[in-house]
Amino acid sequence: MLLIITDDAGFGVPSTFGGVIPTPALDRIANQGLRYNRMFSTALCSPTRAALITGRNHHSAGFGVISE
Repeated sequence: MLLIITDDAGFGVPSTFGGVIPTPALDRIANQGLRYNRMFSTALCSPTRAALITGRNHHSAGFGVISE
């Protein structure tokens, strides 16, 4: 599995979701029915990682702050 996370890019950026930046490979995958659209992210590394691993909001995963 390959996961690509872009910084400061929301649903309005890639062409897959109607944005202005062409993403032909992602468009092909999405047109076949694969669209991940419930990814929680935060401005901090640890909470975002916890949200990504658990598939839940970072507070629900118990990581509201940076883990040292």
